[in-house]
Amino acid sequence: MNATDNEDVITRRTLETDGAAPAAQISTLVAALEDREPTDLSPVYYSVNELLSALFSSPPRATADAAVEFTYEGYRFRVRQDGTATVARAER
Repeated sequence: MNATDNEDVITRRTLETDGAAPAAQISTLVAALEDREPTDLSPVYYSVNELLSALFSSPPRATADAAVEFTYEGYRFRVRQDGTATVARAER
């Protein structure tokens, strides 16, 4: 499944691209979807935070339309360099 398939999309959000810990926004988003506290979720992998930080801090030219895809807590995320996050249920 690709997180951009419209029939699978649960939500689209715009993440803050100038924040210090972009991955924290991911756990906050999942916590809201699950009606849980972010601290009740597993930690977001350090590598995801690094990928998002790199995507937001030194993005390629806009024409590149770079994106990062990953799975976290049963959700598939696709995050574009402009901060647009598309969330779908991960395949099981």
